[in-house]
Amino acid sequence: MRTVDAFLVRWLRDLRYPWSHRRRRLFEGRYLNTELPEVKSLADIKSCLKKITWTGDGLAHLYDSISYPQTVWASKRDDCDGFAILAAELLKRWNPATKPVLVTAIVRPNRLSHTVCVFKEGKKLSFFDNSIL
Repeated sequence: MRTVDAFLVRWLRDLRYPWSHRRRRLFEGRYLNTELPEVKSLADIKSCLKKITWTGDGLAHLYDSISYPQTVWASKRDDCDGFAILAAELLKRWNPATKPVLVTAIVRPNRLSHTVCVFKEGKKLSFFDNSIL
């Protein structure tokens, strides 16, 4: 079990996250000036997220990588982590006190792994999940 844990830590820290940062700088910089929608409620956020279509990462991604929220909004498509990062950004802009987090379940086969955006809504935890919207 320790071998699997060590691999996952190495995968995320040493491979996935650094590649995501490099890939964004190389391929997504042009989207940084894209205006994100103004949201005034959770219903507004949900309405915006319903406009995003799921699509898998292409070959240029090499590893599963996380896009800028502006890229997701401009293209209106991404996978679950792109959807989650857009949800988190919209939540922070609407109410900075929500402090959203991305939660990733890494399972085998890897194609079944999934990421959602989790946040506190009052005293309960809520989440945005592209497979539900």
